[in-house]
Amino acid sequence: MTWSVHDDVSVLWAEHRGLTFPDDLRWLEIHGEPVALLDASLAGCISGYVDGRLNGHDLVVVDKCARDLRDLLPKLRAGEGHEYVVRLVRIADLILNDPGQARDRD
Repeated sequence: MTWSVHDDVSVLWAEHRGLTFPDDLRWLEIHGEPVALLDASLAGCISGYVDGRLNGHDLVVVDKCARDLRDLLPKLRAGEGHEYVVRLVRIADLILNDPGQARDRD
């Protein structure tokens, strides 16, 4: 893990954890998956990254959730849900592009 990326993720994650799940995302699905389930799955992986315990399987989950949420973005109107998803995708992208993750997986 790269400490500068870890710091960025930690700050964004702390902000995100203070939010409630937006009403405009409740009951939504993308590719047959409830958005709430994607959120919960990604939350576990992000917490693992912040705690320094993200493994290769978790990275696969982060990648899948991020792809699904990216596909959802064009379908969302501007508002709480859109901003919520944008933040999750941003955090996932930081984790997936952390140059230190490749070394940690070996």
